[in-house]
Amino acid sequence: MDLLEQYKQQRPEAFKPSVAAQSTTDHYGREYGAMVRLVIRLSGGAIRDARQASYVLLAVAIVFGIATLLFFFGIPGSTPIQQNFINP
Repeated sequence: MDLLEQYKQQRPEAFKPSVAAQSTTDHYGREYGAMVRLVIRLSGGAIRDARQASYVLLAVAIVFGIATLLFFFGIPGSTPIQQNFINP
């Protein structure tokens, strides 16, 4: 018996697929995108599937989009800062 077979008998759980490996594909066998996998991994278990991760990514994109529009067009009701430039 070689070393690998002996290890398989002593530790059979080491050769079973892990939960993280199973969660990277859907039930059709397609892999999720890198951002979806990143959100699932960084959530610490709060996000359990790709649909939830997609909703989180959509919410983040909306928040960043609104923040971008506020920076670009300015906050409504605020007065612009008057700057005095001296022409040389």
